[in-house]
Amino acid sequence: MSETVLPAPARLSPVRDDHAWSFPLISGALSHVRLRVWPTKGSGPLAIATDLMLGAGLVNDAEALCRAVIREFGRDAVVVRHFPAWSMLAIDGEDTFHKLTLDEKGTAHSHTCTREVLDALGPSVLGFPGDTPPAAAEVGAAVVPPQSVHVARILAALLRLTDTRVIERRPDGYPTRKAPVTEADLSPLSHVKLGVAALQGLSHFLGEADVDEFETAAGSKRDKKLAKIVETLQEQAWELAVLGDEMAAERRERD
Repeated sequence: MSETVLPAPARLSPVRDDHAWSFPLISGALSHVRLRVWPTKGSGPLAIATDLMLGAGLVNDAEALCRAVIREFGRDAVVVRHFPAWSMLAIDGEDTFHKLTLDEKGTAHSHTCTREVLDALGPSVLGFPGDTPPAAAEVGAAVVPPQSVHVARILAALLRLTDTRVIERRPDGYPTRKAPVTEADLSPLSHVKLGVAALQGLSHFLGEADVDEFETAAGSKRDKKLAKIVETLQEQAWELAVLGDEMAAERRERD
């Protein structure tokens, strides 16, 4: 199979869509991608890993990603790296896909295959979950909803992560035991690592708030106060990252 030729998918919808698939890095740390997997006609599975811009991302971690996919899905698996539109490494503000291959030394090489991916799977493969795919594959980017939609999704997600349901009652109906609504499918280390990324992103978003809309003296004080709040959040995110590094080191020692 040539560098940019992809196996023909057996279906348009993936058989697996893991929004936070974890894989180990060379350093022993843990990273995450959105991983979608399609069965193919007469070849190994097609795995598309969407970069969530965590740490070094899928440029420096390409080898680790390939090895992890091959371990789980077999040596015939075809690995494709995906940078969504407007993310740091997307080309010209459009979704970009690269087929990744490992040479005999285990070094990853990337080959642009955006056109091939769109021809095989259509525009629904573009963007992050929640983005609106374009009507035709000729358009290279999904439609990104406005700010309010994303904030509402964050709040809804946090509600789901903290909501509980009754799982045990007394004979008279009084609840005696509760459990989270969402299934706890993250490892302890993933729980912390993804929490760090969320806290960092939230601090940057809050830092862009205009608390001095009318350019007043009181507004200037609010601006300085907000800057301190953001700085504190970023410091706490760093402390949480260090805690995660300690957890990763402890795991390596036990392994």
